[in-house]
Amino acid sequence: MIKLTQVASDVETRKYAVIISGGPGLSSLTLRSLDLLKRSMNLVYVDFHGTNDVPYNEDASLEKLSVAAEKELRHSLPLDSDIFLIAHSFGGFFASILADLLPVKGIFCLSVPFSLGSLESVVENYARKATPSLKNAEAEWVKNRNDETFKKWLSEYGELYFINPKGRDLLLNDKSSARFFLANRSDASDKEYLLDNLAQKKILKVFISGKLDSLISEKALEKDALRGGFQFLTVENASHFLTFDQPEKVASLIEQNIATVKLRGNL
Repeated sequence: MIKLTQVASDVETRKYAVIISGGPGLSSLTLRSLDLLKRSMNLVYVDFHGTNDVPYNEDASLEKLSVAAEKELRHSLPLDSDIFLIAHSFGGFFASILADLLPVKGIFCLSVPFSLGSLESVVENYARKATPSLKNAEAEWVKNRNDETFKKWLSEYGELYFINPKGRDLLLNDKSSARFFLANRSDASDKEYLLDNLAQKKILKVFISGKLDSLISEKALEKDALRGGFQFLTVENASHFLTFDQPEKVASLIEQNIATVKLRGNL
C-alpha cells in the first residue's frame, strides 16, 4: 500500500526529509526536483497505493493511509534522527496527521489548501481561468475516468499549476492514479481541524506558497498558515507547483529554516 523511495545524502547526516506529493493521486515523481535537498539531508519520498507502480488493492481513507505510512516510516528510518516533513498541496493533510504519529522536528507545507476558504478559492479560480483545452480535457475525463484521461486533464491546468510550461510534460508522464483521486478527493473538505491541531505543536512550522499561485489565493493561504502557527513565506515567479517552477529557491528556504532548529542527530 505504501512505497518509500530513499535518496541518500551527499553528506554524512542524520537529517531526513519525508516528502509527500499532492493531488490526491499524484506520485512522488512530481516532486523529484527536491532531489536538490540531498546536498544537506537524506530524502524519503512517499507513494500511496495506485501511484508510482504501487498496486491499488482497496479504497482507503486519508487516516488509514497515514497510519500505514507511519508504520513503513518507523520500520525504515532511525527514529532517533531528525525528521522533517515536506508536503505539497493535498499531501499536507497526510503530513499534518503524521506530525502527530512520528517524532518530527518540523513540517513544511507547500501550497496546502487546509480551509474551506482555500478550497473555495480553488473552485472560483478554476471556473474563472479554465482554458478551452482544459475544459475539453475535463470533459474527456468525466466521460472516461482512467489514468490517461486523468493525467491529460491535469496537464492542461497551465498557469493554474505552473509558470514553467514543461510542467505539462511532468504531469503527462507522472505515474498517477485516477482511482486514488476518486476515492480520496472529498477528504479535503473536512480537514480544517488539522490547522488547530498544528497550532498546538511546538515544532518548526513553515508554509511556503508561490507568489503567482493561480489556483489558490495567497490571502487564503496566508490566513491558513497563520491559523496553524506557521511562518508564511512566498516564492517569486512560481505558481501552485512551486517546487517545479523554482526548485532552488524552495530548497534553499527549507534548508535555511532547518538550520535554525536544534538537532539531535546531526553529525
